[in-house]
Amino acid sequence: MKQWIRVARAADVPLERGIVVAFADREIALFRLGDHYCALDNNCPHKEAPLAEGGIVESEGRLWVYCPWHRFLFDPQTGGCDRPGFDTQAYNVLCREGDLYLEVSSAFPQEQIG
Repeated sequence: MKQWIRVARAADVPLERGIVVAFADREIALFRLGDHYCALDNNCPHKEAPLAEGGIVESEGRLWVYCPWHRFLFDPQTGGCDRPGFDTQAYNVLCREGDLYLEVSSAFPQEQIG
């Protein structure tokens, strides 16, 4: 069963930039990609750079979240990295009535959800 938690107002997420929200001892970067939203773990697996300080870039006809330190690229829907071995966790995001909700049922142990 899917479980969703409210994490932000949609209006608080700038176009093609990130913000950080916290949940269950994790920092999560939320991004706005046009009219939809995505979420990734905020720390780049390469050198722990804050992904929310990066942004969105187009490469090979696709939109990617980029790391601000070394420009690693992450698929905003899957968390897959353009460099092998550096994938990150992606989360489903739902926008409803101006609020953003993060799906937590599959990404967090039940004891962290509460």
